[in-house]
Amino acid sequence: MMTRYLILFFIIPFLGVSQEKFVIPDSLSQKTFDQLIDDIDDSEDDDPILWTYLKTYVQKAKNEHNDEELIIGYQKTLKRLPENAALKYSDSILNIATRLNDDLLIGRGYIDRAVIYFKSKNYDESLNNYLIADKYINETNDVYTQYKIKYGIANIKSYLGHHQEALNLFTECKEFYRKREGYNNRQGYLHSLCSMGRSNFRLSNYEECSKINKEGVAESTGEDFTLIHGYFLQSEGINQFAKKNYKESVSYLQKALPEITQNEDFVNIAITYMYLGKDYLKLNDDEKAIAYLQKTDSILQQHQYANLDLRETYELFINYYKAKGDLENQLLYTNRLLDADKILEKNYKTLISTIHKEYDTAALIASKDNLEKTLKRNTIISYTVYCLGALVILVISLLLVRNYKKQKVYKLKYEELIAKTEKKETTPEETIEVTEEATDDLDINQDIIVKILNGLETFENKEEFLNAGINQSALAEDLNTNTSYLSKVINHYKGKNFNSYLNELRVNYAVTLLKNSSVHRRYTIKALAEELGFSNPRSFSDAFFSQTGIKPSYFIKQLEKEPAPLLSA
Repeated sequence: MMTRYLILFFIIPFLGVSQEKFVIPDSLSQKTFDQLIDDIDDSEDDDPILWTYLKTYVQKAKNEHNDEELIIGYQKTLKRLPENAALKYSDSILNIATRLNDDLLIGRGYIDRAVIYFKSKNYDESLNNYLIADKYINETNDVYTQYKIKYGIANIKSYLGHHQEALNLFTECKEFYRKREGYNNRQGYLHSLCSMGRSNFRLSNYEECSKINKEGVAESTGEDFTLIHGYFLQSEGINQFAKKNYKESVSYLQKALPEITQNEDFVNIAITYMYLGKDYLKLNDDEKAIAYLQKTDSILQQHQYANLDLRETYELFINYYKAKGDLENQLLYTNRLLDADKILEKNYKTLISTIHKEYDTAALIASKDNLEKTLKRNTIISYTVYCLGALVILVISLLLVRNYKKQKVYKLKYEELIAKTEKKETTPEETIEVTEEATDDLDINQDIIVKILNGLETFENKEEFLNAGINQSALAEDLNTNTSYLSKVINHYKGKNFNSYLNELRVNYAVTLLKNSSVHRRYTIKALAEELGFSNPRSFSDAFFSQTGIKPSYFIKQLEKEPAPLLSA
């Protein structure tokens, strides 16, 4: 209980965008935006320090009048706030994006709003915002964001029961994300794959659904994909029920439940309980069946929620108590079913009209009335499909040309990096001379400068920079000096700040290590990051790219293509 109140204390200042100016703590004042992002991403949502990081990020962006970073800060914040507060932050993002006259930022702002409404089950407003976002994003060349919108609209189609249309969209999204690298694309691929499985289930393609779920369970193993792993298990549990394998269904659903519960997804928790109830009814264990169905009902009553799937809960109750001759409970759940239908009428009636009239028609024939005669409609659709096909071919061609150019640049940077590394391996390092002029510039005693430089040489030779816990304060203490002197010496003689100096040492070490060790080339990026002292794979990958112009994964692939003499272990 104390933890909850503590977290609310930190969240309350975020419930309005126009809060009083936040004073950045001294311990965070020198951090870069990238460092703060790492702190935010590494913090748990229930950790109070997270809100200090978020407020610091936002205030730093305001202080520096950096609109792009301010938008990122607002986006990071709104993901962790309730609907009304999140919408205020999305309004601020849209105001900034509109002032900048940036279609991409405006489109993404409306996507944020669509996601907020979708999470709160307001599908009507979610769809409206996706449609607005679609108009802006189509004015840009951001294909990735176009597919985010496509995935969002596919979700709404799925909730409305248009499963073949949803499956087609999810399949397009899956293929798009599958061909691209990176964590976000991997997540997009797995979520699209999972949604394909559910759509196939709705279309009674049970074997295809099992095939997809099996693939998804295997590919989502690992802590980075724990949440989506649970949904693949749930999907297969529901699918096994449809195949009348009730014990197998129970097994999958019980494995899925802890992971879905961790995500606090009350809708899918309720669905899991409902199918466990259905399983136990089929297994003639009425006591367990009713207990699970009552858990479903409790969630629906608590959230005043209903959807087309969960409506069946009350039909199951009514049939069960009708068979038992229990008129009181039969009446109770009949009333519950009527209440659920009222919610469904309110939430779905408008959407069913809107999704055909405003999305499909707008995407195909730019605002034509979908009640036109069939022949005219088919002619327009054929023309639109032709245009879309031509557009797809054009986009693919442009992407191929762009990728070819990018690969040439990467190859050149790789060759330059190898040449630079080989030259460094054969050329002795120059001795640093401490001049009186430098001593005067730094305002540090010459002996102290020499002592610090000698210490840095030892630090480099002993490869102490690989220590994950090393920072400027710790190194200053090891060298019996202070952080101010150490910072000045590094800036003057190394030409960079401490963090850049540390990253350069680690990246140079990584280049040599990967070049000369075939064993290390088989390591994962995460394992390499840990060995090199980086806090996480992203920090390593970003530092490597910043220094070399290529990603470590690309560097490793190119090394593997080299002839045998280079690949010595």
